[in-house]
Amino acid sequence: MIKTKHLLPLALFSALLWSCQDLDSSPKALVNILLIDAPAKWDSVVVEIQGVELEFVPNSRQGGDVQRIFLPYELGNKQVDISRFVGGRSLPVARNEMQLGVITGITLRLGTGNSLYLNKEKFPLELPDGKIDYFQSLNIDLEQGISYDIVLDFDLAKSIQVTGSNPLALKFNPTIAAFSGFGKGELTGTTSPTEIRPVIYAIKGTDSLSTHTNSGGNFLFRLEPGDYTVFIDPKDSRYNANTILNVKVEQGKKTPLERITLTRK
Repeated sequence: MIKTKHLLPLALFSALLWSCQDLDSSPKALVNILLIDAPAKWDSVVVEIQGVELEFVPNSRQGGDVQRIFLPYELGNKQVDISRFVGGRSLPVARNEMQLGVITGITLRLGTGNSLYLNKEKFPLELPDGKIDYFQSLNIDLEQGISYDIVLDFDLAKSIQVTGSNPLALKFNPTIAAFSGFGKGELTGTTSPTEIRPVIYAIKGTDSLSTHTNSGGNFLFRLEPGDYTVFIDPKDSRYNANTILNVKVEQGKKTPLERITLTRK
């Protein structure tokens, strides 16, 4: 009797332990959510980030219902100067280990504490009609043991429009693109003079992506493999534009360009 009393709890404990180990060893993939910015002409733009919601279909090859998984932005201060995340810098928004399946969409959830700074003056940015959720469709098939980066590209130049100049009046309509960094290559470069802050375009066929340089003149693209034309628009009438042809971007590799010096007219 004594042995039985001790063995039964032990057997139950062993069964539970085995069950937990079995769950922990199920196939998983790691998903990282990163935010970057295509900067505008403002000194800084502060956006309140609540987190992201993933639209996920588990075991999609056999069919399944859509799940929605909310991943909060964990930092206490959720108001972030996103204009700093250029030239290769990114903001880690969330990270999650997930079962296998397909991520079919992502929603960036904002708060109401958004503002713009220009010449040390603060201007509030109000979301249109109180909208806080911004959805982008995706199609990322998660495979076991693979780490995936989902990049949210917050385009401030398109998101903020000037509707009045005296006093300054602004319209804020967040424009966000989402893509997977998996299978892409990086294109990097540096322009000078650094104070020009030109717009850089990566053009492939009829498609193009744009970014700006950071304060050091650096820029970075994450691109599908292929041949690109890089066009540099100085946005300054004193300088000439520049074009670089036949730039090859390869999967999983970084392609650095030689320093691009903009010449005066």
